[in-house]
Amino acid sequence: MELSGLEPRRSDLARGIVIARSSKPLTKDEQRSLWKALAGAGVTEPEDPDRDAPDDEDDIIERQWLAAPWLPPTASEIDGQKSAFEAAAAQFQLEAIWCVKVETGIDGLGWAELAASDPDQGEANEEDDEEDAEEEESDEDEEAEGSEDPDELQAVEPSDDSGKVLYTAPDAPSAALRLAEAAAAQAASETEPAEDEPTEDFDDELGEDITSTIESHWRNGPPPLERSVTFPIERYPEMVEEFDWESFGIAIKLSGPDLPGEESIVNAFFALWLSVFQDERTDDFEPFSRADVVHDRKHRSALMWIERLQIPATASDQVNFLLWIAARINDIVPLAWARFDPVDDAVKSRAITEDGTDPFVLAGNPFAERFRRHGEDAALQWAVAQSAWSRRELAGMLIEVALEHDPDLEPTAAVAERLLRRALAFDANSDANGYLAIVFIRQHRLPEAVALARTAARSDVNLLVVGEAAEHLPDELGSALILLDDATLRATEPDEIADLVASIARYAPRQLDATLTRLPRDVALVPYLYNASFSLERPQALAVLRRVLSLPVPDREAGEGRTALVMAWNNACIHAHALGDYKLAVELAEGGQPYAPENPYIYHSGACAYAAVGDIDKAIEQVKLAIEHDYEHAEKMETDIDLASLHSDPRFSQLFKDWRTRRADLN
Repeated sequence: MELSGLEPRRSDLARGIVIARSSKPLTKDEQRSLWKALAGAGVTEPEDPDRDAPDDEDDIIERQWLAAPWLPPTASEIDGQKSAFEAAAAQFQLEAIWCVKVETGIDGLGWAELAASDPDQGEANEEDDEEDAEEEESDEDEEAEGSEDPDELQAVEPSDDSGKVLYTAPDAPSAALRLAEAAAAQAASETEPAEDEPTEDFDDELGEDITSTIESHWRNGPPPLERSVTFPIERYPEMVEEFDWESFGIAIKLSGPDLPGEESIVNAFFALWLSVFQDERTDDFEPFSRADVVHDRKHRSALMWIERLQIPATASDQVNFLLWIAARINDIVPLAWARFDPVDDAVKSRAITEDGTDPFVLAGNPFAERFRRHGEDAALQWAVAQSAWSRRELAGMLIEVALEHDPDLEPTAAVAERLLRRALAFDANSDANGYLAIVFIRQHRLPEAVALARTAARSDVNLLVVGEAAEHLPDELGSALILLDDATLRATEPDEIADLVASIARYAPRQLDATLTRLPRDVALVPYLYNASFSLERPQALAVLRRVLSLPVPDREAGEGRTALVMAWNNACIHAHALGDYKLAVELAEGGQPYAPENPYIYHSGACAYAAVGDIDKAIEQVKLAIEHDYEHAEKMETDIDLASLHSDPRFSQLFKDWRTRRADLN
C-alpha cells in the first residue's frame, strides 16, 4: 500500500481529507466498515451514514475511489494513524492512500474588527445605508408610477416565496460589503508599497477592492499556493487580474482509468477548498452566498464554483490556492485539462440543469488555441481526428470560438457561420442553432433564421429568433411570429414569455397586438405580464394590461396572481385616462368594480374616469366607495386636479367632512 501526505499537524487549525483507492470496488457496507474502522482509530470523523452519498445516482453504490474528512494527527498520534491505515489497507485491499491538509483559515473576526475600528467610518456607513434605502425607495416609486397621474400605478410587493418575486428594486451593495470596502481602502492608503514591489492595476469597480487593493488576513499564514502545474490550465495567470468576486470557479476534466467513485475525490477537495473561508469564532462573518460542485460524469468533468466571495484575501491568494487544489487532485487522478471559469449564466444553464437533462461542463478549449495559432482549417482537422473529447465537447469549443466573431460584420460573421454549422454537425442539439440564428438575423437573413428555428430540436430557438428579430429587424418581425405557435408557447415558462412580450413592445411595438393574441389563455401569465408592463411606454403597457385582463381570473387564494390581476384593473384605467381615451378608462373602471373592494385604488381611478366624461354622480359615488373601503390615499382625492369638476359639488366636500369627523371620533 502506497501512503502519501501523512504528517503531523502544526496548528489547531489543521483540517484535511483522506482519499483511498481500492483494488476492487467496495460495496456500500464495506465502505461503512472502512470508515468506521478509521474513525475508531481517530483518523477520520465518526461514521456518518450519508457521507459521500452519490448525488441522486442510486446505481453508483460500489466504489474504488473513497474519500472522507481527515483529522491530521499530532506528532505522538502519527504512528497510530499509520498503523490504522495499514490495517485498513490489508482488510479492504487498498492500493493507495493520500492525506491532504491545510492549516490556516481566513481571519473573519480580525477583518470585522478592522472594519469596525474607525467609528467615524461606521457613522458614514450608516448614512450610506440610509441614502441607499432612499435611493431604492425612489427607484421603486419611479418604476411603479411611470407617470404624473394622481393615482399611482401599483407594483406587487415581493413575497416570502423567493421563487415568485414579481417586482424588486435593483440590488444595492450590502452594508457589510461597503464596510469592508471602506476598511480596505483605508488600509491601502496607510501602506505605501516599496519602490521595487510590484503592484496590480485593477479597475475601480464595485467589489474589486475587496479582492485587489486589500491585504490578505489569514489566521496562520496564507493557504498553500500553486503557481505552475503539469496539466493544461486555461485563463491562468490572467485570472489573477480578471478575478470576479461575484462568481469564481474552476472546471476540470479527469483522465486515466475510469474507476467508480471518482466524483468522491472532487467533492472532498471542494469541501477542503471552502473550509479555509470559514471562521468559527464569529457567526456574523459570511464569506460567500452560495457554492456548489457540478459533476458531468459522462465527460468526466466537474465544475467547482462560489458566488459573492467576500473575504479579506488578495485575488492572487484566492486564484493560486484554487490552483493548488486542482494540482493536488492531479496528484491523485491526472487532469486532462482545466480552466478557471467565471461562472456566468451561460455556464450555469449548461451545468445546473432543472429539466432532467444531464449537466454539461466544458473544462477547456484546446480547439481555440489551435485556431489562433494555426488557423481554422488546421483546428478543424484536429477536431475531426482526435478522440479525447466527445462530439458534444467539440461542438461547445467551436461555439465558444464562433462567439468571438462579431455577427454584425460580414467577414467575421462568415467565420462564425462556418464554425457554428460544423458545431451542429458534431452535435445537432447544441446551442449552435441559436447562435447561428443570431448570425442570420444580424446579416439580415431572417427567412433562414426562421427556417432554422422550425427544424431545431429545442423550442427556445423559436423564442430567440423572435426576440432577436424584434430588436434588430423590427420591420420584418411579422414573418417570424409564425414561430410563436401554441406548442412553443405552452412549453415556455411564463416569465420567459413575459420577457419576450416586453422586448417586442419596446423594439417592435407595431407587432405587439399580433403577439398578444397568440398568447395562450394561461392564468399563470397574469403576474408576469403585469410585471412586464412597468418597463414599457404607456400605450404598450396598456395593451399588455388589457391582455392580462382577458386571461382567466385567478382565485382569491392565488396570492400574487390575484394581487396582480386586481392591480392591473387600476393601472389599465390610469393608462387609458392619461392617454386621453376616457371612454376606455370608464369601461375599465366599470370592469374593475368587482375587484375594487380588494383594491380601493380602483375607486380613485374610476372617479377620475367618470369625471373626465362629465358623469359627476358616478364620480362622487366612486369617491364615496373609496372612503368607505378605507382607501389609504383618500386625502389625495380631495385635491386631485382630475377631480376638479367635483370640487364645487357640496356632496364632494361633505364626504370629506364626514370622513374627518369619523377619524376624529376614532382617535
